[in-house]
Amino acid sequence: MTIRKLVFTALAAKEQDMNLIGTFPNLTDDERQWLVSNGQTTSYKTGEAFISRGQVVTSLLLIKSGNLRVTRTYLDEMSAEFAGPLGPGEVIGEMSLMDKKGASANLIADGHTEIYAIPGDVLKNKLNTDTEFKARFFESLFLDLIRKLRSTNQRFLPVPP
Repeated sequence: MTIRKLVFTALAAKEQDMNLIGTFPNLTDDERQWLVSNGQTTSYKTGEAFISRGQVVTSLLLIKSGNLRVTRTYLDEMSAEFAGPLGPGEVIGEMSLMDKKGASANLIADGHTEIYAIPGDVLKNKLNTDTEFKARFFESLFLDLIRKLRSTNQRFLPVPP
């Protein structure tokens, strides 16, 4: 087996582990492999806050393994979980990454969790130089946000008239 084939096989295994096909269905295999080859993994322990509300996210973040709870603190310091848990393949922090505003919630590791991060400047360069990738990337991200919004909407009970 050639070195190129070994690298391709290793990257494909990483991609499959993160469920990038489910998260970015519109990207080509080579584009998903580009994502895998341009990031790094960081580990978090149970209870560690990965993102805190108000924190500006500067990388494209994906859950590689484990789960995150999405919480927000309300009146009298009450913490409520309002989405999730989020698991492998989920894009996280995307709203803050895109609008450069602080995160709207806290993300807390629920067990040993690995986060895969692609630096924002690396992603921005790819988006600015490859318009076909850009279109497919944003379409996939948009569809993922729709899925998350629908899931969140189902968690709320209707208010009686």
